[in-house]
Amino acid sequence: MILKRKTKKTSRSYKVSEIIRKAVSEVLVRNEMPLDIPFKFPLSVVKVEMNADLKIAYIYVITHEKIEEDEILFKLKSCKHYLAKEVTSLINIKFSPKLVFRNDRSINEISKIEKVLKKEKVLNDLNKD
Repeated sequence: MILKRKTKKTSRSYKVSEIIRKAVSEVLVRNEMPLDIPFKFPLSVVKVEMNADLKIAYIYVITHEKIEEDEILFKLKSCKHYLAKEVTSLINIKFSPKLVFRNDRSINEISKIEKVLKKEKVLNDLNKD
């Protein structure tokens, strides 16, 4: 028998994710990470999702630079220990979660939807009403 973990979000997980989001944002805005080539612009934290036991924080980031998404994650993974130490010093919770960085794809999805809505066929359908 396979047991599935609960994925129900509680108010505690929302509070912790907001605390983590603010701390990570503060560290990323400083842009003082030990990188060979630092980011030209600071990264933006779009959202943070916590797993059910609050041990892992999935951090969705986006940048305004013209670099590959994989390069962003590579740079963040290379200084993961620095980021974890800085975030731990800023938060006041019992356990510091493991930070897992991911690219936020919602901006790409929004631009795709806008392109579809601006097509001539869609505009013609909207004008018929």
